[in-house]
Amino acid sequence: MSAQAENRHRTAMVRGVLSRPVQLAADLGLVTTGGTFFDYGCGHGDDVEGLARAGVTANGWDPHFRPDVEKASAEVVNLGYVINVIPDPSERRDAVLDAWELTEKALVVSARLNGELRTVSKGRPHGDGFITGHGTFQKFYSQGELRSWLDTVLESETVAIAPGIFVAFKAEAVANEFLMRTRPRRRHAAKVSRSDRIYDEHRESIDALMEFYSERGRLPSRTERPDLQAKLKEAAGSLRRAWRVAVMVTPETDWDTISAERRLDLLVDLALLKLNRRPTFTALPETTRYDVRGLIGSYKQATAEADQLLFSTGDSQVVAGAADESPVGKRLPTSLYVHESALPDLPHVLRVYEGCARWLVGEVDGANIIKLATNRPKVSYLEYPAFDKDPHPVLHRTTFVRIGALDVDERDYTSTANPPILHRKETFVASDYPSRQKFARLTAQEERFGLFDTDTRTIGNLRGWQERLSECGVALRGHRVVRVKSG
Repeated sequence: MSAQAENRHRTAMVRGVLSRPVQLAADLGLVTTGGTFFDYGCGHGDDVEGLARAGVTANGWDPHFRPDVEKASAEVVNLGYVINVIPDPSERRDAVLDAWELTEKALVVSARLNGELRTVSKGRPHGDGFITGHGTFQKFYSQGELRSWLDTVLESETVAIAPGIFVAFKAEAVANEFLMRTRPRRRHAAKVSRSDRIYDEHRESIDALMEFYSERGRLPSRTERPDLQAKLKEAAGSLRRAWRVAVMVTPETDWDTISAERRLDLLVDLALLKLNRRPTFTALPETTRYDVRGLIGSYKQATAEADQLLFSTGDSQVVAGAADESPVGKRLPTSLYVHESALPDLPHVLRVYEGCARWLVGEVDGANIIKLATNRPKVSYLEYPAFDKDPHPVLHRTTFVRIGALDVDERDYTSTANPPILHRKETFVASDYPSRQKFARLTAQEERFGLFDTDTRTIGNLRGWQERLSECGVALRGHRVVRVKSG
């Protein structure tokens, strides 16, 4: 055994919380209370202990810290930052396949990316990686390289859930359900403003019917929600009559618009599924098959429209035109900036465009502003931790996704003396965003005080903005502009 292999255990971190891959798997509903989990290369076992406390049947094996634990199959298996510390490429491959053999439902694999190279002090090249100053081996990947390698080793399409973190599913249907479930959706809440005897007596059942329609854009098929349909038949005589009651008591709700929006949601989903080798109709989740029949008619028609939508994102003129017409976001000459909460409000072409980037990079932790380039295939995820509280939040980190190159990179601004800041926050969010009016009032005040009557390139950074406030004799108190007494 090489010295580098013997030193692998030195990379095991002592943590008091779940690791990023395991926490993300839990957040996305892969790891659940009552489920089973196995950590392949678990280090000190922090994730195992944390999940066990949460009611997950969890165990883990590690060649140095828990070598006597028997490797056992589980619904979810985690291979967390293991492959990047193995110098031998064939041994890396064997580790992935061994973990895959234990997997019943989903395998989570994570590795360090090229952007972390700068953290390797006194590193020297070794094989396809580096030996660090601590004497440990580290292999760094690009996001595209890691996906391609995992797809080849596993002979399966993997799903990016974050930079450097992928999931491989044992069953194609489970993968498709996961992909469609985790995409941004706009939610509608029906407003009941009229009274009706049947509704008043059977409110719970009819509310459930309206919730189903809001989510799917159609009524349940004959075999869906049988318990609910039985209650509705008892209440109104039939599903259709119950629906007429629902429509009558919600005159302010445009149900046709909701159905049209769900049709577009479905096309967005089907367009993006093509990136992971679009499934056959029978491999779709059952509810999605009903959606196709009810909202579009046939899978052939649905995939034809979805393909056209996907291919249109490669046309910069189409992307730019959609950005011009977007009801949300801050439009600049070559980009559109939008808050994460407003992604479902984008035109469907832009939702697919952003979805292509998300397919490559997964969920970018902390990113709340998305920049969609309109002159080249590039999407950036920007992290402004104090977006709601700070009147002009400071940029901490940007993750760049170059879609054409299948490449991901990042830039950290936390040590920058003069970082970029945001202005006119109301332009990034949808009209129903909770703090939008407060943001707009601040912008109106700043315009009245002439704060924007200068070179916008100067005030786009923290230092220039502070100087501009001083020049105008004002200061900010929360989301208010106040005059500063001279002398």
